[in-house]
Amino acid sequence: MLADIWKDRDVAKAFLAERSTVIPDRPRQLEVILRVLRLFCPQPRGILDVGTGDGLLLATFLEAFPDASGVGVDFSPLMLEQARQRLAKCNPRATTVEADLQAPTWKDRFAGPFDAVVSGFAIHHLPHDRKRVLYQEIFDLLSPGGVFLNCEHVASATPRVELLFDDTMMEHLYLRRKEKGEDVTLEQVRRDWMERPDRCANILAPLEDQCQWLREIGFKDVDCFWKYFELAIFGGVK
Repeated sequence: MLADIWKDRDVAKAFLAERSTVIPDRPRQLEVILRVLRLFCPQPRGILDVGTGDGLLLATFLEAFPDASGVGVDFSPLMLEQARQRLAKCNPRATTVEADLQAPTWKDRFAGPFDAVVSGFAIHHLPHDRKRVLYQEIFDLLSPGGVFLNCEHVASATPRVELLFDDTMMEHLYLRRKEKGEDVTLEQVRRDWMERPDRCANILAPLEDQCQWLREIGFKDVDCFWKYFELAIFGGVK
């Protein structure tokens, strides 16, 4: 499976050290997610973070909602190590679970329902058929009125639009690396971006298709709440 690449500690480490911390407009993304959740579910008690990575989303929610508890699920042992370190300040309200989202049994190790399910840059590694089934599984885990929000990497509408995203990311990463004092050229950053080992694990689906899947499953108020080229926040309410 292509997603197995995240079991590779070097790949996971590279993502945690670089791209996950320099994703464009990350503070705004977190602001939008919190704003949407506060509108639809002002006082969530249970939160599930699907593909938690280093635990940033779950930690943000638990800090914003001190009466909530949360579960972070991920496939990568190194990601979970980082998540446990970040979430230590939230103990005992935070727990982590190692599980493979490609298997329907991923949800068998914890109990729902949850008032909110969030995901950040994880589901795009799954085949499209599995994505849709996962959205149904998430719907089933939500309590009535619960919210699902996915901060995700989606497909560009055309190859030319995809070039816009690649150019934007390369320029952004170049500036961030120069700010850190690296002696790097734009061409080096371009090569690193285009040849990154996790690129092959991306299985991107159009935003419009995924929103339609959510509507067909039964989600209400489905929308894209924020978008920056191939980066998008979308979801809905049960």
